[in-house]
Amino acid sequence: MEREILPIHKGENCPQRIVTCEFCEFPLPAIDLAEHQEVCGNRTELCHLCNRYVRLRERYNHESRCNGIPEDLVGSSRNVRPVEREQGARRRQPPEYSRKRLLFTIAIAGIAVLLGSLFFQKTMETGPVV
Repeated sequence: MEREILPIHKGENCPQRIVTCEFCEFPLPAIDLAEHQEVCGNRTELCHLCNRYVRLRERYNHESRCNGIPEDLVGSSRNVRPVEREQGARRRQPPEYSRKRLLFTIAIAGIAVLLGSLFFQKTMETGPVV
């Protein structure tokens, strides 16, 4: 390489020259920059104005158009009218089980455990069932 163009090569054209990533400012060889920025630019950071995660490669466009309004799907309780607040939220009622049915289920489970323990106790005394 000629001496006159060596400084230009080192500063602008050399694939081994050190450049920095525009997203994380990490220094790396120019030949690896495109691959690094492909991955690095897909990382996300939280926008504190709208509370959304934004890709680093889209951050500058986002900052210029972000209006600072959170894009929550669930609204604030402050936005609810007083009448609606007094009525309360409508919730699905839990299924109704009778007390008799619950006691019957517990009794059956207890009997099953008792029979199972007696069966396994007898098999341990007489030897394994084959």
